[in-house]
Amino acid sequence: MNAPRRHQRGVALLVALLVVALATILIAALLDRGELVLARTRNTLRGEQAEAYAQGLEAYAAKVLLDIPAGQADTNTSPWAMPLPPQPVPGGTIGATMRDQNGCFNLNNLASKNAAEREEWIGIFRRLLTAVGLQADLVGAVRGWLDPDLRATETGIYLAQPVPYRPRGGLFAHVSELRLVRGFGGDAYARLAPYVCALPPGTKLNVNTAPVPVLMSLGDGMTRATAEKLWSRGQARYADVNTFLHDAGIPVTADLYHRLGVSSTYFLARSDILLDGVPFTFYSLIERNGLRVLQRSRGADLALVAPAPIAAGEAP
Repeated sequence: MNAPRRHQRGVALLVALLVVALATILIAALLDRGELVLARTRNTLRGEQAEAYAQGLEAYAAKVLLDIPAGQADTNTSPWAMPLPPQPVPGGTIGATMRDQNGCFNLNNLASKNAAEREEWIGIFRRLLTAVGLQADLVGAVRGWLDPDLRATETGIYLAQPVPYRPRGGLFAHVSELRLVRGFGGDAYARLAPYVCALPPGTKLNVNTAPVPVLMSLGDGMTRATAEKLWSRGQARYADVNTFLHDAGIPVTADLYHRLGVSSTYFLARSDILLDGVPFTFYSLIERNGLRVLQRSRGADLALVAPAPIAAGEAP
């Protein structure tokens, strides 16, 4: 009689231990899931808070542009170029910078409907490609990506890729799209991206904010030494195009003259936000006329980083 009872007590003990173990596992799983849900909630709230701060910084950038007198030349020493240093806010800091976008080559100008204007931009882009160490004939690949009339010819090339896709046959929506154009993978994109942008077609090039490789692209006679002198370590302050062209000493055509300017229409505002040790970066492409926000993006992108100057004699 005692043996069966001891056996029953042993079974009951095992069952009790099993129940406790299962309960412990269940509680641990619930706690883990609760922590995960809590973390997701914190991240969501933190992200929403960062977006709210970014909108405020965007409004601040627009006000800076609004306060600048109309008709004033834009340079890298203009009020909009002065960064907003990190400011304390609950849970972290916020700061902002603004970069002129008329100082870079607008890829969408290659799609101009005006033949003479388009050819002028094609020549400038060829020289820019050479200035950064790329083959000038890559301009054909970019034209093929942009021009719907050339899309049929280009489509077969892209469909033959390991991961097939079709060329856009229209304007670039973002500089990063250049990675999809044949010939611009890896190093080629990294070389060119800091000097190009994707804006509405018809934009002028601001000679005050254009970096050295872009200045070199303005004429066959523009040497690196001349471009660096004009650039003045980012401190160029030309009040008009005529003075710039006189100092540049390159042949001037009417088409080139009308492609250049000393003021800017498009600006890229960058908002840097740190909340609870987590960094957030937001970008806003602002059109000065009407203070419209044309594009918003989040996160870092090589194409949105201001280029470092290339020293004389240094390979680009």
